[in-house]
Amino acid sequence: MRPRASGGEAQPPTSGAGALAGETLLTLAAGLAAAIPVIAATVRAIAAGWVPVADRGIIATRAHDVFTSHMPLVGQYTLAGEVTGAVTHSLGPMLFWLLAIPAYYGSTVGMTLVMGALNTLSIVSCVALARRRGGRALMLLSALALALMCQSLAAETFHDVWNPSAGLFPFTLLIFLCWSVGCGSYRLLPATVLVASFVVQAHLTYLPPTLGLLAVGLGGLAAGALVRRRRERADEGAADADTRPPARRRVLAWGLATALVAAACWSATIVGQLTEHPGNLTLVARSATKPKATLGATVGWHAVVRAVGVPPWWLRTPKSRWQRKYEARATPSALASDSCVAMLAALALVCALALLHGRRELAVLALSALVLCPALAAVAASTPTPRVLAATLGYTLWWGSQAGMAVWLALTWALWLALAPAARGLRGAVARRATQTTSPSRSLGSIASVALSLLAVGATAAVGASIAGRDEPDEHAVTYRAVRAIDAGLAARVAPRGSVLLEGTLDGATMPVKPAVRYFLVARGTRVLAPGSFLRLGTWYELYHRPYREAIYLSDVPRAPVKHVPLAFAVSFREGAATRNAVYVWISRKPGR
Repeated sequence: MRPRASGGEAQPPTSGAGALAGETLLTLAAGLAAAIPVIAATVRAIAAGWVPVADRGIIATRAHDVFTSHMPLVGQYTLAGEVTGAVTHSLGPMLFWLLAIPAYYGSTVGMTLVMGALNTLSIVSCVALARRRGGRALMLLSALALALMCQSLAAETFHDVWNPSAGLFPFTLLIFLCWSVGCGSYRLLPATVLVASFVVQAHLTYLPPTLGLLAVGLGGLAAGALVRRRRERADEGAADADTRPPARRRVLAWGLATALVAAACWSATIVGQLTEHPGNLTLVARSATKPKATLGATVGWHAVVRAVGVPPWWLRTPKSRWQRKYEARATPSALASDSCVAMLAALALVCALALLHGRRELAVLALSALVLCPALAAVAASTPTPRVLAATLGYTLWWGSQAGMAVWLALTWALWLALAPAARGLRGAVARRATQTTSPSRSLGSIASVALSLLAVGATAAVGASIAGRDEPDEHAVTYRAVRAIDAGLAARVAPRGSVLLEGTLDGATMPVKPAVRYFLVARGTRVLAPGSFLRLGTWYELYHRPYREAIYLSDVPRAPVKHVPLAFAVSFREGAATRNAVYVWISRKPGR
């Protein structure tokens, strides 16, 4: 074993490089341990033959269109348009950009891998940022919290291309990024803008918390710069005048990079806003500001209580992935309400004390967690009351898990910092005792620290593996094989290229099949027309009076939807042990109805 340098003497370069490599490996191990539920769910989805059913088929189709002449300028269709009666979409197409390459080549495995890799990278990055801000203890604590938080979300969420799911883990990363920016890490500004843009373009539910987090991050960055400038002016020797301009130039360079990233992220949105009348941004603003009956502040408060109070959403496994639309409207227990009030009050106190004592990292984290709570309340409270819109609480409140985790993480870290002096004193006493009786204490302390860290990583991995083992199959997993069978049948009977009509009379169990069938046809170069397609897919796929080569009809009953149209084939699948569903495919070679 190489002897350590003593006193103020610098350690050998190899020792420093080895320590850095060790910390990097430990950080990566902790991040991957926390991401085990995501990795396992992605592998299972690929093994199950994942296909983009329901809204995922629409997303895959629009992602395919990124490399065509009808590239999407807006995001996924949103129910916000139900308020104004105008077709409204999410703020931008960055989710389509992310999936464009595998979607264009018809690779369902590629789309699943992209989402799984994005979510895994988000988790690992969160752990790395926690290490940077609070050291090894906070890194390990964050990794364990992220693994535990996964139990509150359905496994399908971990690899899903559906836009409410796709933004969840990048939003988690955004919490840590804005926290770091607020602590002065201006080099993270381009990444922060990139992630924030992706998140708010994925789904409108992320807009309020993202704005709050950015306000904290940018406000903390500006406040830190002001304090630093005042100190430099007060202490003439604090910084040499010749070194200040290069430092400012570096900040300006990163600011310029941030502006360029923002321009690239929002270029399609701006073009769409300027070329469409009214533009999508105008329609989103109208749906948000139009007077309407909403669920109100009581439901908003309930959402915060469920997210923060005992037991919080992020530490519970829900009965179903849609459970929150019921829980937010039901009155929480007295324990949940009282504990939520106590924890929010404690968090505000922690924030104030951290500011007074100059603990910037803790103050910014506490403030970030605090702003998430009114944002969550605003999302729930502003949800319109009509049944179809009120039901969206089932997925617009999924990020309540991240909000609750942030509150608990901030308070736990504050408690750790409060107890740290006593822990250091105990460790020093043990070290002195060890020095008197055996070998040098530094080696023993280092070995003990590494052993405890590895034990914590192992515990995180065990938690992640346990959660992965309890995960349920994807909601529409029973249809995957049926969709592939239908696609194989159509590939053998319908030539690629050209235009076809696709219509379907399907019930709730078989309805998710049609968007997936459409996507596979589009991926083979076929233009798929249908009446009403402009609502979700744009005018390129709208029927209007366009000619088509064949008409394809999907039905869940063995009765021809149009006279004299021959049945091509049928595919059946089981939903549960008793329910048998079938999709009948009719193909007409003569256009018409």
